[in-house]
Amino acid sequence: MSDIFEYLNYREFLGDYYSGQKATLPCFSYKYLANKAGFKSKSFFHEVLRGKKNLSRNSIFALGKTLNLNEKEFAYFELLVAFNQAVDHKQKDHFFHQLIGYNSRNKAHLLTKAQYEVCSHWYYMAIREIVTAIDFKNNYERLGKMLRPPISAKKAHQSVRLLLKLGLIRPKNGRYEQTDLLVTTGDEVHSLAVHNFHLQNLAIAAESIDTIPRNERDISSIVLGLSQNGFETVKAEIQKFRKKLLAFAEKEEKIRKVYYVNFQIIPTSKDLDDENK
Repeated sequence: MSDIFEYLNYREFLGDYYSGQKATLPCFSYKYLANKAGFKSKSFFHEVLRGKKNLSRNSIFALGKTLNLNEKEFAYFELLVAFNQAVDHKQKDHFFHQLIGYNSRNKAHLLTKAQYEVCSHWYYMAIREIVTAIDFKNNYERLGKMLRPPISAKKAHQSVRLLLKLGLIRPKNGRYEQTDLLVTTGDEVHSLAVHNFHLQNLAIAAESIDTIPRNERDISSIVLGLSQNGFETVKAEIQKFRKKLLAFAEKEEKIRKVYYVNFQIIPTSKDLDDENK
């Protein structure tokens, strides 16, 4: 059986378990597994693998017994299910850190944690831009104070070390340059990290109204009434503009400041078609 501690998605673990059993025992089937676990529905396991259904507490215990998980494996399996099925962001973040800390020697988990840290905190990418634009002479207190809001010298130093570890920057002639490498995590971890990143950016944007002069920022809002097709068109236009900005920034030769540019299109009413029925 696959090592459960290598997984951060229980459906992938169960899918690999099923494939392994099927390869060994041709008679193994979803129906066979359902009978062995005591599931009333013969298609339940298949629906879980497809993400159509979730595991209840009873089905978690039934599968744990069926898969012959030992005490430590079962405890991890419970956490895995809780993490994957959590709908509240704080709960998901809580379970993720428990999973990562469960096996501190797991190299894959350590890498995932490092990637998660970079994606989750706004200042890592800002640091990446700064250290490749200027020579900060390894003065991490100065580097931290260059950010708005500023961060500690310790966080600035940790940021540079982690960016180097992940290969997102590399030394060059006594300074640093960016690489073309991307941070790659599984979908579950990526969505969680992006959620954290957006929350922090929105908080910084809100704070900037009071802390950054108007001539150094631009914050504006408009209210639109849109059809579904109109909404999709606006989303597409935002995506095109975002790509245009990235292409423009790549051509910049002398960077003066690092900016975060946020885009939001958020519904502020219910579906009016439903209200008119």
